[in-house]
Formats: sequence, structure tokens, C-alpha cells
Amino acid sequence: MAVQKNWRLILDKKNDGYLNMAIDEALLYSYLATKLPTLRIYGWNRPFISIGYNQDARKILKPESKIPFVRRFTGGAAILHDKEVTYSITCSLEDLDLPREVKKSYEKICSFIKEFYKHLGLEAEFAKYLFSENIGRYENFCFSSYEHFDFVINGKKIGGNAQRRKHNVIFQHGSIPQEINFNMVYKTINNSIGAAAKTSSLNDLLSHKTDFDKLLSLLSSSFESCFNIKLFQSNLSREEEASSRMFLEKKYRQTHWNFEKKQV
Repeated sequence: MAVQKNWRLILDKKNDGYLNMAIDEALLYSYLATKLPTLRIYGWNRPFISIGYNQDARKILKPESKIPFVRRFTGGAAILHDKEVTYSITCSLEDLDLPREVKKSYEKICSFIKEFYKHLGLEAEFAKYLFSENIGRYENFCFSSYEHFDFVINGKKIGGNAQRRKHNVIFQHGSIPQEINFNMVYKTINNSIGAAAKTSSLNDLLSHKTDFDKLLSLLSSSFESCFNIKLFQSNLSREEEASSRMFLEKKYRQTHWNFEKKQV
């Protein structure tokens, strides 16, 4: 059984991509000092592209694109963030009794998202149980390719997740799209034509517009019930705010990071 610890819940506001990534990385380093596991749920205040840690922005993004972008500190492919709910989890393996094997840890962590979909009346299944030939086939646009523990609903992928580890600490964040502007995707990300045939969003699946605040509440309650954990709502500490500002100014707003993957 997982060691029962206090878990912090941060219901964050909608920020731009630079600040969202800066806060997520600050939480990872904060855990190394505080050992306080955290679930953060947040949104985006305008359309923003995030590219995977190993992607080349000049090859992935169209030069005429006017959408701002940021490089994540996690892997995977490019995502157009806009109308969506995003989560991040920072914890140790012991906090959720997670297996060391990366794919198996994805399966366990993502179980709360499956419960979230179930509460919405949606039956989600992991891609590995539905597809065999297309698993792991790389695409520029994240939602156009399938990893083993991506979710599929009605034959289409929804959202995506990425992970980073430091020693025994796991950081994972993921995207749950409420709505996807495919025209914007096609105009921004190279070789993304046809994505609409492979991926879906909550609004499409439910045939109505979803409420961001209600989804935040449902996602956090699904986390509690899935892992039998009581969350207490809190904000960033002063140290985390300072760390976020440092990452924001010295890393995520910098061209040398977003284009070249270099840090000062």
C-alpha cells in the first residue's frame, strides 16, 4: 500500500505557456526539498504551443505561425493548448505506490483520468489494448500518435501525458482538451493535416460545451477517490513563487531554451 501522506491541491488560474511550464518545473524541484506531493490543475489564457523537450522548433513549427510556443522539460510531441484542462503531479514512487517501470507507472497514474472520464459518461481505454501497429509511431502533433497509455474514446485519442524523473521523484503532466481548433493546428504545426480524424475533445464527445471550473473540481475529486487520498487546497509557497520567477525569466522566456534547448 502507498504511504499515506498529505497531498496538496493547487487549483491554479489560466496562465500563458511560459509561466505554466515555469511553475511545473518549480514544483518538481520543490518536492526534492519538501517531500510534499502535489496535484496542480490549471489552464491557458490564450492559444499556446508546447513542444517536447527533444523536438526541433524550426522543423516542427511553421515559420509563418504567430502562435507563441514554449519548450517543455518533458518529452513527447507538440500540443496546441487553448481550451483545455491541464494537470501536473509531483510525487515520489512511494507516494502512490508506483512501479519503477515507466510504462507501468503511466498506467497507474492515469487511472484517475480514466475515472474522470467515466464520471462524465465516457468509456476511455488505453491505446495499447486497442491498437497494435500504430503504437509509438512518432508524429509532430501529439494527439496524432498513440503511446501505450494514451486514452482512446470512440476510436479517437483524447489528450496526452508526459513524464520526467529525477532520482525517485516523478513529475507528470497532461492535457485534457475541451475543444480543439484544428485549423489553428494545421496552420501552426508541420505535417499535422488529418489530425481531426485521429483525435477528439470533451465538447465533441459530450455534444455540449464543458465548464472549466466544474472540470477542475471533477478531476480533483476523481484523483481523491481513485487513490484514496485527501487533498488539501493550497497555493504556491514563497519559495516556489521565487523559483517559478527564476525559471520564467532565465529559461522559459529565453530564445536559447525554446529554440536550442540550452540553459544559462
